Amino acid sequence: MMTTTIPRLRLGFLTNGAFSEHDAGGAAQGHRDAVDLFRLGEQLGYDAGWIRNRHFDNYVSSPLTVLAAASAVTQHITLGTAIIPMGYEHPIRLAEDVSTLDLLSGGRVELGIAGGIPSFDAIFNGTDGPGWAKATPKKVVDFLDAIRGTSYGTTPQGDDLHLRPLSPGLADRIWYGAGTPDSAQRAAGLGLDLVLSAIAPSLGLPFDAAQKAVVDAHRAAWTRTDRAPRFTTARTFFPALNDRQRALYQGYGDLRQSQGPAASRPKGALTPAEPAGRANSTGGLMSPEIVGSPAEVIDYLLADVAVREAGELLIFLPPGFSHAENVELMENIATHVAPALGWRPAR
Repeated sequence: MMTTTIPRLRLGFLTNGAFSEHDAGGAAQGHRDAVDLFRLGEQLGYDAGWIRNRHFDNYVSSPLTVLAAASAVTQHITLGTAIIPMGYEHPIRLAEDVSTLDLLSGGRVELGIAGGIPSFDAIFNGTDGPGWAKATPKKVVDFLDAIRGTSYGTTPQGDDLHLRPLSPGLADRIWYGAGTPDSAQRAAGLGLDLVLSAIAPSLGLPFDAAQKAVVDAHRAAWTRTDRAPRFTTARTFFPALNDRQRALYQGYGDLRQSQGPAASRPKGALTPAEPAGRANSTGGLMSPEIVGSPAEVIDYLLADVAVREAGELLIFLPPGFSHAENVELMENIATHVAPALGWRPAR
């Protein structure tokens, strides 16, 4: 009898690092909880932890600082950003910070970047610059040049000017958050791997097929010969083990259906610009929220064509859930769902 070996899936979680001044401990406790997710995730055998980046809101705005703290309480779990908007960054300063973090963490950084959207362009860059559309792609290239050791000339004494510290191997662990087939092709042209969020482009296709179209565009444009491209994708799914969990998870799903990105926000958070519903203001589609028994969740994920393409699956942790509720969700998935998808605990 022939047996089929399922390739090992990497398992990660994705957190906003939410906080509210109305909660006990305020922002400080929210940031400590975000760090604790990495510690607990490593104990559960998760391969990766990823953190989002939001400015002027009740979420982590300095992900590298949080990841530095997380690196001090972990040894193996990789430390990812999903994503840092390059339009708001100085590329060389960012390269210095990321390289320093990578060295301190033992080469565990998986840096997700993207152009972002120009919501706060005037605040970060002023109004007399070259403009978002022109400046941001150049910042991406300048950042990549810096971490790859590009020389910026020499000092009057003849010493070479290049990024210091330079972390070996970091340049091969840069991901791009592409939202469309076109941006995926550009990322592939830069030699960057692909991180997919819980948003897919509206291409007249089901959610998973639309994401697969982005993956296919990236793979077709990949020109590197040293290795194949990597893909990771986020999903919102909730295996319920009892009535209490089912009510919690279904309540989140109902809110997400009716309020869209505005659902499950911490108290005091900004109202998202996207209207409520299944599509956001750019025409993108939000991923379905799957609530069911572990077996039902497994069946859904096995049928998801984009998940089958990805080497890593990210669990989206609702920002409105408490720390304990998100930890419980991570435990449920690691114990009752992920092994059936080809995952086994790291280390």
